[in-house]
Amino acid sequence: MSIAATSVIDQIAASLSAKSLEHQVIASNIANRDTEGYQRLKVEFERVFDSVTPRIVPETTASPISTEEDMLALSTNAGSYQSLARSLSRYFSLINIITTSNRG
Repeated sequence: MSIAATSVIDQIAASLSAKSLEHQVIASNIANRDTEGYQRLKVEFERVFDSVTPRIVPETTASPISTEEDMLALSTNAGSYQSLARSLSRYFSLINIITTSNRG
């Protein structure tokens, strides 16, 4: 596999990991909505050289977030994850087509 192919795969894999982490954080916020003393969390992305690293930080939103907003965020994040997974699947399908068509 070429360096460019590995780069695309690495980028999509990193994005999938970040979306998975974000999903866990949103779900935790929903699950702990009524837990006394619980501080909502969010995922921030920090740039370190040429890469972006997700990290979990306390949320500093002054206004309360409704359950509907949390559920919308969860649904939106799930849709993004599924889109990334489909992109990776299509990428591998293209690689498969290219590699098997050259055998003929």
